[in-house]
Amino acid sequence: MLNKILNWAKKEDAIRSVILTGSRGAKSTIDEFSDFDIALFLSDSKKYVLDDAWINEIGKPWLYIQEKISFKNQQIPTRLIIFENGVCADISLWDSKLLEELVNRRQLPFACQRGYSVLLDKDNIAVKLPAVTDAVVSNIKPSQEEFLTAIEVFFFEAFNCAKYLARSDLWHAKLRDWTTKEYLLKMLEWNEAAKHNWNYDTFWHGKKMQSWVDKEVWSKLHSAFGHFDAEDSWKALDATIDIFRQTAEQAAEQLGYDYPFELDKNITGFVQSIRKK
Repeated sequence: MLNKILNWAKKEDAIRSVILTGSRGAKSTIDEFSDFDIALFLSDSKKYVLDDAWINEIGKPWLYIQEKISFKNQQIPTRLIIFENGVCADISLWDSKLLEELVNRRQLPFACQRGYSVLLDKDNIAVKLPAVTDAVVSNIKPSQEEFLTAIEVFFFEAFNCAKYLARSDLWHAKLRDWTTKEYLLKMLEWNEAAKHNWNYDTFWHGKKMQSWVDKEVWSKLHSAFGHFDAEDSWKALDATIDIFRQTAEQAAEQLGYDYPFELDKNITGFVQSIRKK
């Protein structure tokens, strides 16, 4: 895949630099399913943004999705592509002028902050990008208000999940359950980052969680996801609340914030009363 992209890019005059990012660019652990994250820096991006025919010049796509990523108040066009044989490439289309600005400012595009490899550099500009230094810190310490809001939203969704389980409305219960998981993840990230004085990388969206979360919590999380039936979903909800409570109490202690014990008691008690019925 890299050879195909590079052979094509070398022939395209508008493509000035090609940078490999992601796990492959960072030369971290990869496997056969690892994507190819490619940043193209272009002197003229219109041709590639307005007409996606260039994708076929690299290889035959099964499908591709037009997407955008935000960087410094700019929208960077991106193509999420699955080529034949299941090879996936995320190709972002950057303005080459932005690359020059980043070099002058000694800054890295966020996609490069975990590591990168310059594959093509027609103008000898990309090689001047700064080296990756410390690990990326993916968390910012929450305020007391942000912390409390996360707890309130979690228990609000747990409350609703219980109601829909009581109605045997399993699909919507699962929808509510997933929101509790999103806030559980947020709390897990905060707690682990707080343990390490906020100099700790928890990646994003739970990626590589087993490598950064507490081992005991990882083991407990296996009981937090239930099957598509009421009884198992109830057990998963109980486990989710228990893990969230334990994590949030630890985080509150480390942050010096108050944990809303009364809120927890009221909602948990209500959930338990519904289940008994």
